[in-house]
Amino acid sequence: MKLLPKPLTIAEIAEFVGGEAIGALDYSVTGVADLADARPTDAVFLENRKYTDQAAMAQAGCLFLTPELKETPCAAKAKILVEEPRAAFAKLVRLIDDHGRPKVLPTHSAKASIHGKATLGPNVTIGDFCVIERGAAIGEHTIIMPQVYIGVNAKIGRNCLIYPQVVIRDECMIGDGVIIHSGAVIGADGFGFLTDKKTGHHTKIPQIGNVIIEAGCEIGANVTIDRGAVGSTVIKSGTQIDNLVQIGHNAKLGRDCVVVSQTGIAGSATVGNNVILAGQAGVAGHLTIGDGAIITAQSGVMSDVPAKAVLFGTPGRPHREAFKLQALFNRLPELFDRVKALDKKIGSATED
Repeated sequence: MKLLPKPLTIAEIAEFVGGEAIGALDYSVTGVADLADARPTDAVFLENRKYTDQAAMAQAGCLFLTPELKETPCAAKAKILVEEPRAAFAKLVRLIDDHGRPKVLPTHSAKASIHGKATLGPNVTIGDFCVIERGAAIGEHTIIMPQVYIGVNAKIGRNCLIYPQVVIRDECMIGDGVIIHSGAVIGADGFGFLTDKKTGHHTKIPQIGNVIIEAGCEIGANVTIDRGAVGSTVIKSGTQIDNLVQIGHNAKLGRDCVVVSQTGIAGSATVGNNVILAGQAGVAGHLTIGDGAIITAQSGVMSDVPAKAVLFGTPGRPHREAFKLQALFNRLPELFDRVKALDKKIGSATED
């Protein structure tokens, strides 16, 4: 349970989120919570029918739900009907986050190493033990937390938030409003080498490109995005990348993609707009994934994927086909016994 900056009535909340209130309009809500933990003064949301039993028992003050779920039994004091209950709930959560987040005053720590030829915009915050190299530029109102490294000629836009121990290597470019979480490495060398056919010895190919992350992206903890071998590795605007993701050199990710934890994208892969790569998905190099495609968890993509396709399995197959094959696979012992019995029967008939 988290408290709102101030109590709000059901009527005030409905107006704030643009919903229709039903029930005790003057009842006050003081916080937000999960369905299972809600108190009588908390707001909660319901968007999945499988949780209707929880909603029926939840002693919440306010329940966000869709008009289609209007008649859902609930113990809440009031309901607020909205098209997207999670989004309405998130607006309340944002009030708490904005109010409760520690205010960081724009300062340049004396313990930071800031090169004389680095450029810092107005109201930039630089934390302890940061290193800002020659030619780096940081836009206004950006917060660089302690122990961040920003390489030579790297560019960071306005209103960014860079958490502790992030590394942004030389020449990389970060757009406005980007959030990068701790441990992320932006612009490490791509995995490029030549192998001598006679000796098997590997020789490194210099990686002289960069990484471009456009505005509004969020990069999770311990993400690694390799620089291009010559050109750029590109993450387009609005793409959200979870923790522990690896993106290879010269890969291109489109706008508003979602890349979930432990996904790996090999070099020179091209991912379209609004693509979802679920947890532990793998994408081979030099492939193209079309706009709006969904690659389900632990799927391995070994060939190009058309727009809006849903893939499952390794190698990734169309969803229906993959589940049909999985069902047949589960029947293999039974089918084997039947074939064995038929073989025996046919063999006996031949002998006769």
